[in-house]
Order: sequence, then C-alpha cells, then structure tokens
Amino acid sequence: MSMATPPAISGSTEFPHLFSPLRVRGVELRNRLVFQPHFNGLADVHGMPTADSTAYLEERAWGGAGLLVDGSMATMYEGQMSRKYVAAWDERSVEQNRRTTDAVHSHGASIFAQLNHGGHTSLETPPPVLWAPTQMPEPSSVHTTKAMDATDLRRAVEGFAASARNLANAGYDGVELKIAHDGLLRSFASPFFNRRRDAYGGSFENRMRLPLECVAAVRENMPDEMALGIRICLHEYTPFGYELDYGLRIAEHLEASGLVDYFNCDAGSFSSFWMEIPPAAVAQGFFRPLNQALKAQSDLPVVAFGRIKDAGLAEHMLANAEADLIGMARQLIADPETPRKLLEGRANEVRACIACNDGCLHAVAQEKPIRCVQNPAAGQELLYSERLLVRASDPRSVVVVGGGPAGLKVAEIAARRGHRVSLFERDTHLGGQVKLGSRQPHHEEFAEVVHYLEAAVRRLGVEVWTGSEVDAEGVLDLEPDVVVIATGSQPNLPVSHRQSSTDPDAGAIARERGLAIGPETPGLELPCVYSTDEVLAGVALPGTDVLLVDEQGHWEAAGTAEFLAAAGHRVTVVTTRATIASELEGTNHAMFMQRVGKSQITLRPHTGLRAVEPGRALLVDAVTGEESWLVVDAVVPVSWRRSRDDLYYRLHDLLLESGSPIQLERVGDAAAARLVQTVLLEAHQMATAL
Repeated sequence: MSMATPPAISGSTEFPHLFSPLRVRGVELRNRLVFQPHFNGLADVHGMPTADSTAYLEERAWGGAGLLVDGSMATMYEGQMSRKYVAAWDERSVEQNRRTTDAVHSHGASIFAQLNHGGHTSLETPPPVLWAPTQMPEPSSVHTTKAMDATDLRRAVEGFAASARNLANAGYDGVELKIAHDGLLRSFASPFFNRRRDAYGGSFENRMRLPLECVAAVRENMPDEMALGIRICLHEYTPFGYELDYGLRIAEHLEASGLVDYFNCDAGSFSSFWMEIPPAAVAQGFFRPLNQALKAQSDLPVVAFGRIKDAGLAEHMLANAEADLIGMARQLIADPETPRKLLEGRANEVRACIACNDGCLHAVAQEKPIRCVQNPAAGQELLYSERLLVRASDPRSVVVVGGGPAGLKVAEIAARRGHRVSLFERDTHLGGQVKLGSRQPHHEEFAEVVHYLEAAVRRLGVEVWTGSEVDAEGVLDLEPDVVVIATGSQPNLPVSHRQSSTDPDAGAIARERGLAIGPETPGLELPCVYSTDEVLAGVALPGTDVLLVDEQGHWEAAGTAEFLAAAGHRVTVVTTRATIASELEGTNHAMFMQRVGKSQITLRPHTGLRAVEPGRALLVDAVTGEESWLVVDAVVPVSWRRSRDDLYYRLHDLLLESGSPIQLERVGDAAAARLVQTVLLEAHQMATAL
C-alpha cells in the first residue's frame, strides 16, 4: 500500500502544540502524536512479521501520526508471550521489518520498535516455561515460574542486544524497552516479584541491575543517532504492587544512567489488567496525574498515556507542559486518519474510539488478529482500507431501509463510492439498538458509533428520511437499482406480549415458513415481563424486585442489570452458564464484577427460568434440576433477538414473481442479530460490492 512519495498533510490547525515538531535524540518527529506499541496478532505463528502487519502500521503513518512504536517484540524465544509476538532476536524478521520501516518512512512518519521479554506473563495456555527473578506465579496466574540463574541472566541481556542489532538493520529510528505492565524487566524492578538476595535483588540498586544491563546492551548495539526510550509502569494498581512514588524512583534511576532519551508512561499489570488497557468505565484523563508527575521530575521528553482520544484534551495537556508527546493506541486503531483530519480542520470527521475493547484487546488476548468495532479495516487494511475504495463505474440508485448501524454503514460506504443513496428510518432518530445501549451506565461513548455514521452520511449527501416507515410497494415505487433491508431486530417475546402494540411482530413470515421459532417459556406474555428495549427506553417497572435472565452473556443483560440497579431496583440475575456476563471482554467483565459487589445486584449462575407467573418466577438449578420459586415484581428476559425481516420476505416474493432486476440484500440484525462489530464489517463488505 506504500506510495512513491509522502502525501502532503497540510492546513491550518487549531492544535498548534499537537502539530509542532520535536527532536528525540537524532530523530525529528513531525508532530507530537504517537501510535502506542501493542500486540496486534498480525505476525505469523513463527513470530515473523507479515504483509498485514506492515499495512497496519503504514495506514497509521499515512493517517498522519508523527511517531509509530512497533511492538511489543520479543527478545528471545523464552520471552515470547505468544508465538505471534514478532521475534526481534531472529534475523529472519529483518527483511519484512525493513518493508515496514520503508512503508512508514514513505509517508513522512518515524518508527521505533518496542522490545520486551515476557517474563512471568504469557498469553499462551498452557504457557511455556516462564522466567522470573524469583520462583512465584503472577498472582493472576496459576502457573509458577523458573527462577533465573546466571546463564539465564546473560542470555536475557544478549537477547536484547541481538534484537537491537536486527532492528537497526531493519531501519527503525529508535528502540523502546518495556519496563511496563508486563514483562521481565518490570518484575526485576518490583519489590513484590523480586525477592532475590544476590547481586540482582535485595536492594533497589540491585533490582535495577538487569534492566540497566539490558538498556546498556541495546544502546551499545545500535547507531548513535537512534533514540532509546523506556515504556515505564508508574503505578501497578494492585494491593501488593508499587505505587507512583516507586515508579518515579525507577524513572529517576534510569534517567541518571544517561542512556535514556525519552519516557513513555504506562500503568497496571496482569493482576490489574483493566488498568493496562482501560475500558470506557475508566474516564478519559484518569491517568493525567501520573503523566504530570513524571514530566515534573524528568528533563527528558515524556509520552502521555491513558485513553486519550479527545484532541482538545491532548492539546491542553501539551500546552500545560503535562507531557511532550501524546500517546494514542486505540484512537488510531479506530481512526488512523485522526492526525490528518485534525490538521486539515476536519475534527468533526474523526471516528472516536469507544473503549469497548471488544475488537482490539478481546481479539489479541486470544492470540487472534487485531480488530476494531468502529473500524472494519483494522488489521485487514489490505482488504478493507478506506484508501482502497474506488468510485463505482456505474453509479446506482440504492435504497436503504433502516437507520441503525448496519444501514448507516452501507449508506456511508455506498455514498463514498458515488452511488445515489436514500435511507429510510421509521423512528424519528437514527441509531437503532446503539442508542438504547448507550443509556446503560458507563456506555455513553457507545453512541459515538452512530454519531460518526450519521454525520458521515449527511456530509456525503445521503437523502435521509426519519419517521418514515415504508412498505414493499412503497420501496418498489422508488424504482431503485438496489434495496438493502437493515430493519434490525426485536426482543424474541410472544406475539401476544404488549410489545406488539408499539413494535409490531416483524418475524411472522419467517415463523410461518419454519425459518424461525418463538419463545417457549410459559408466561413470557404476561404484563410483568419487560423487554430490555422497554427498560432502556424508560418504561417504569412496577415494584422493587426484578429478575433479569441472562442467556446472552453480553452487555444487553449486564448493562441493563446496572441500569435497573441505578434506578433503585433490587436485581437478581440468573444464567444457566457458569458465569454471569460470560461473553464480556476481560477488562469489562472484571470491572462489571467490581461494580456488582457495591450494588443491589445478586448473581445466580447455573440457574435457569422455567416459567413466569404474576408476582413470581419458577427457577431451576441447571446442575441438580431442583426447582424453586422467586418472588419478583418484574421479569426481564435477555436471550436471542428475532430479525425484523417481514419487509425483506415481502420484497423477495414480489421481485421473484415479477422477475424484476432490482438487487435485494439484507444486512445486520435483519439477517441475524449480532454484535455491532460483525454487523459493521458485514455492511462494509456489502457496500463495497454494490
């Protein structure tokens, strides 16, 4: 995807600090925006970088970032946290890494590489032998470690040295060592993990010996003009770990060595992993005091961290000398063009990260390639980058029915390709389920999905009709070339439930043809049964005690439970699974469970709903089969949703009968209710094929 010469990125900016240059040792950075290092799962199973990993980084360079930090890369086989961590120690990685640095440089950006030895932390299950200063497991793990001997210590230093030589040969502008939220070097620096009584433990200076030896080895094995930095954990956020004062002491000691050119701030550990890559429940700016403290102490350039996505906040932090550079990882995953848009006065076009962690962290924690809910191209730039979109040679008239995320995404991409697009939404506002989901506690940012798409389609000239419900004949009267049905889904409650009075049953044709089934639990039609759609729309539930049935495992149940508890209800959540909210990404699940402990929510796993009667619900123990009654005022069942697909089937039949050449498609929940990440990818794929 590289281009012969760097494209111009110019224009006036309201962010003068963000877009001022900065020299770090011998490297001139064109601006202060840094694409932070992270495992992206794009290398192959032998730790070799791939064309996909090159394209992933090139996309962010093209998007305007000043500095990209490629990583983490492993320094030796025993330090690979996944077999898909790039094997920097292996000379075979140099060739593809050179392609990466060339591609990044072709767009005017600089690129460093981050080196790490995984130490006592691993993503593999079961892990290989884990190296550590002292034989003891990471508290979040059941796997103990190998206490390193003198030979191991020497090999660890040699691994950093060999990796630095390879990175220099591959054309990187700098190297960053990780003494951060995972890895061997932080565990040696940590009083909790390092209980040694030899030259590598027992005192602060001894605990810092191995980190400094590795820093020195890297410095000795790369050209003088290359920058050397430290990603540093300033606060472990555990009951047993170190806090800010000790993190600052580590930084001071490293700076005094004279070997370090910059610091990249960080926090958290595997035992507090929700602070490593914090979800939306952790507010923007939460870590500012850590950045400020290091900057106040250090004379070196400091990269700020901590879910910074708002350009105004970033500019303010630089203007107030809280940091010298602004680190962004997930924001530049969600929108690689963020810097370019800001510089060109298009801040209103930035696609904001929603900090859901569903596409990025959830994927790579399972050693899968990185993805993004907001950006279908993330990790798949060679297939879906918006730079690859081409104008349609034969523009067509496209009618989209449904203004949820799927319909909006089809409309956006189709319009970008030059098609004439009209979108019809029966509600008075766009957004569908996303609008409801954003009303759950800690989910306000979820609405950014729709905010971006709605602004995009209006900017692209899509004809948008809200409060407009169309039938099959009305659609055909528009004489379109393509019809895309994106009418979403509804809770799968009986047709006799009051839902049908406000949201008429839209799965009747599918059930008549044996293509779908209805709910089979007795009593779900009763007035005491409420759907999540009703709850989140603001319907007042009777009484105090609510039973919520979680047979989905994601936020529709977990977030609605929190929504009800915040409204003053006592909520009992049951599931037949072993864990409530079992499908949530790890950081979100951990913080959800922390909040549950402080709320009026009772969790009952291994429990199913057998029947509902007025004022009570019959529960069954999923292990023993024992039944019991629970007195409740309301029941909120959360299972699978049924597609609103009647309009699709009516159109399908009419077009089949008439032999019409109109192309008919269905997308998103109208085909099958799923999470927004898969829906947006499907919509993108469909629109690029129109």
